Amino acid sequence: MPVAGDLVDASVRATLVDTARTLGGLDLLINNASALGPIGPLLKFDVPRLGQLFPVNVGAPMALIQLAAPLLAERRGLIVNVTSDAAHGAYPGWGPYGASKAALELLTRTLAAELVDCGISAVLVDPGDMRTRMHQDAFPGEDISDRPLPEITVPFWNWLLDQDPEQVRGKRFAAQQADGQWLQQAS
Repeated sequence: MPVAGDLVDASVRATLVDTARTLGGLDLLINNASALGPIGPLLKFDVPRLGQLFPVNVGAPMALIQLAAPLLAERRGLIVNVTSDAAHGAYPGWGPYGASKAALELLTRTLAAELVDCGISAVLVDPGDMRTRMHQDAFPGEDISDRPLPEITVPFWNWLLDQDPEQVRGKRFAAQQADGQWLQQAS
């Protein structure tokens, strides 16, 4: 049963959790919604725009996790927060986006430690550089057709969803590793 809406909106988050409850529970929560924001140097960045990035990239996932935690605990579920290499890369022009993803990474690692007794696990997944609308927005007017399509990550997702959540708790994964070596060191 699809539920469309803006995850910054508390009523949308409540509808998602209520829908999961109605359907019998929740084994997996993937926080993939994200806002890129403007690309450009930090010295020229409109600082109030941080107030638009952090609610989408950090606040909404945390608020949804808080609402969904009881359902996830019932099923010993897994939280997957989608991150980016920009959280570690210090790419010129990507500072605000990278900062929001770095914040999400720290919160995810903290959640992984805090939720042990609840039976909920949390991981980070960096899907990598892909041919998506968001990536095209980051490079307006440039040809990004050399980037792989999102389907390249299917083997990773098949592997991750076959793992015991407790065995992957707190880890960071790169979804495009061709050799199946998806685990990355947390920094």
